[in-house]
This record gives sequence, structure tokens and C-alpha cells, in this order.
Amino acid sequence: MEVGPVRRVRLREDYPSDRFLLVIVLMIVFFAGLSALEIARVLLFGSWNDVIFNGMMFIVGTIVGAVWGRQSG
Repeated sequence: MEVGPVRRVRLREDYPSDRFLLVIVLMIVFFAGLSALEIARVLLFGSWNDVIFNGMMFIVGTIVGAVWGRQSG
């Protein structure tokens, strides 16, 4: 049995920048606000607003894209 050369692997953690964290926190705050607005609308008027829901989905997509892009890049 032949053994090849030994390779050393060094793991490097890259911490996110303050700007990236601020954007993620703001997106979470916006999502919470739109969720509260949608819940209030359903409770008061008994109807669903597609525009508010689309805004919520846009924010979710932005957060997922930013985190996924950060991990792969």
C-alpha cells in the first residue's frame, strides 16, 4: 500500500461585514412590519391583500438570496 503526500487543510472563517448584518436585520424588521400589517388587515377587513403578501415574499427572497450568495461566494 502506497501513501501519498500529506496535505494540510486550513479552515478560514470569514465573518460578515457590519453592512451585511444591518441589511439582514432591516429586512427582518420590514418583514415583521408587513406581517403585522397583513394580520391587521385580515382581522379588520376580513380580506387578504396580495400586494402586502408579494412584498413579504420579496423580502424573504432577498434574505435567502443574500445569505445563500454569501455562503457560496
